[in-house]
Amino acid sequence: MNSEFGNNAIRGPINAFIFNALSGYMNRMFGASKRRLFKNHPETVVEIGTGAGANMRYLRRGTKLIAIEPNIYMHENLKKSANQYEINIEIKTLTGESIDLPDNSCDFVVSTLVLCSVNKPEQCIAQIKRILKPSGSFIFIEHVKANEKSLLSLIQNVMHKPWHWFFEGCHTNRDTKQLLELAGFSKLELTSYNLYSPFLPIIPQIRGRAIK
Repeated sequence: MNSEFGNNAIRGPINAFIFNALSGYMNRMFGASKRRLFKNHPETVVEIGTGAGANMRYLRRGTKLIAIEPNIYMHENLKKSANQYEINIEIKTLTGESIDLPDNSCDFVVSTLVLCSVNKPEQCIAQIKRILKPSGSFIFIEHVKANEKSLLSLIQNVMHKPWHWFFEGCHTNRDTKQLLELAGFSKLELTSYNLYSPFLPIIPQIRGRAIK
């Protein structure tokens, strides 16, 4: 979601390849949670940081997807995924901080493993809240900052710089949980948990739904 990193002529294509290659693995890790969170989604879905289109498999065929994806190297795979899953896609080469949709216009916004990489997460969340209709839902799965003085916190801090460089500006130690709690949603359903995998910096995670 960081356009500076994503459109880099070297890192942009590399990330596009990696995200596409990891689609099956990510489905095994997150599939059950995503199916629950995406259940009964409306006909139109807005996704912030659509990547290579990994979340399309959880959408009903014929869904209109407004894809906010600044990394132009992701767009080819996005179109292929849309064709595979019969999704009507509209790609917007924008960042999450500069969504051009009208106020109170969306019922359902999705972001999975994206708020870690936006330049201004408070602004991105504010944009999501702005475009949601009253009682609209923001669905999220995000990795978050580990508890202070824990081993995971040490790993996150040590790995932050190389991870940030390689994964499109991703912050291993961003306190996204607190940002969502302070965003002023009328209701926040949030679960904190550890998802153990070889990707150690992203073991601490949150998932849930924020209602405008």
